[in-house]
Amino acid sequence: MTAIDLPASPIERPRLSDTVYSQLLDEIMAGRFSTGDRLPTENQLAQRFSVSRPVVREALQRLQTDGVVIARQGSGTYVQRSPSQRVAELTSQVSLHEVLEVMELRMALEELSAKLAARNRTEEQVRAIEQARQALRDVMRQGTGAKEADYAFHRAIAVASGNGVLVEALDQLSERVKGGMNVTLSLTREASDQRRERVLDEHDRIVHAIRVGDADSAAIAMRYHLDQARNRLLDRHLDR
Repeated sequence: MTAIDLPASPIERPRLSDTVYSQLLDEIMAGRFSTGDRLPTENQLAQRFSVSRPVVREALQRLQTDGVVIARQGSGTYVQRSPSQRVAELTSQVSLHEVLEVMELRMALEELSAKLAARNRTEEQVRAIEQARQALRDVMRQGTGAKEADYAFHRAIAVASGNGVLVEALDQLSERVKGGMNVTLSLTREASDQRRERVLDEHDRIVHAIRVGDADSAAIAMRYHLDQARNRLLDRHLDR
């Protein structure tokens, strides 16, 4: 038999810092390190994971960027916020870090989207946004299909912005956006009635600002909504 020459393709290996980051985050979510606890030193972590200090430093920097830990000069690194173990279960197919990265991009895109929607919306587009908001309210009570309804709400705002590139960007990110929405909405459905009402109220504030044509308030309301979603994801004790 003649051997067939196949083009070489590199095998992706996870970076060491990714592995350290994931293990530390898993331990924080599992409650091994609680809010306010100091993490082991870089030297201790390097010895424990059999990696270099720069690898540990990169992992800690990512945790700090995510808002999970905070570094205090001359004192060490402390757990600032602690996601719940449920977050670990919901992000088993996609990393929490990726969910947070998508949220950061959404903050930039959707703050602008809401601002432009308040300026450019038509009456028909306002009705479409309001209908999407009501559909989200209905499915939040039923407990199914929430991510599709939430995405439809945010997409309706992008359409009302009058900027086709914003709509295209959101569509290209749709699966990742829905993945993050599934995590945050699942946490909300499983939380208190008060928390669900606060999330729906955040949507109402966005709709109101767009309806009355207040561009600055629409941008602020959208930013606040996405900020709160991120905070609820990272802090198991927030607004339960």
